[in-house]
Amino acid sequence: MEDEKIKRLVKKARQGDRQAFESLFLMEREYLYKTAFLYMKNQEDALDLVQECVMRCVVSIESLQKPEYFRTWMTRILIRCAMDEWRRRKKYQYVAETEVYEEVDTGEKTLSREDKMDLYHAIDQLEFPYKAIIIQRYFFDYKLKEISEMLDMPLGTIKAYHSKAKQLLKELLMEGTR
Repeated sequence: MEDEKIKRLVKKARQGDRQAFESLFLMEREYLYKTAFLYMKNQEDALDLVQECVMRCVVSIESLQKPEYFRTWMTRILIRCAMDEWRRRKKYQYVAETEVYEEVDTGEKTLSREDKMDLYHAIDQLEFPYKAIIIQRYFFDYKLKEISEMLDMPLGTIKAYHSKAKQLLKELLMEGTR
């Protein structure tokens, strides 16, 4: 039922219906914000990133070929917005770690607060696309095939990057315990 509703709303949005697009956005706003926050690490930048993403989506909604991939399409645009912002800044902006860990709940209840801080700090140090793959895979439980579509990369490349990202995270976490 939900898929049919999304398809219907996307069709209307592609025809210029702003209310349909707004409904689609409202369905995805929490996911978009959480994703943006994981990339930007503070509320203001995350909100700016979501706003930029939504503006780009409104302008290019006609390019969405398959309505059932609306979330994937929107996520791809959000990730590209984040990459553009990172390039613009030339270096990633860090904030107080406690602010980050209070706002983002990954559902991980077995890690101590210190372990979570170490993990998030290690993820922050990853470059694109490693960081994007880890965030989408472990925070949002996307399959590697879905991530491949989001990032517009071959599945084999995503698998290799995923393996390398896990190796890099392990190394970063091991460095932190020395």
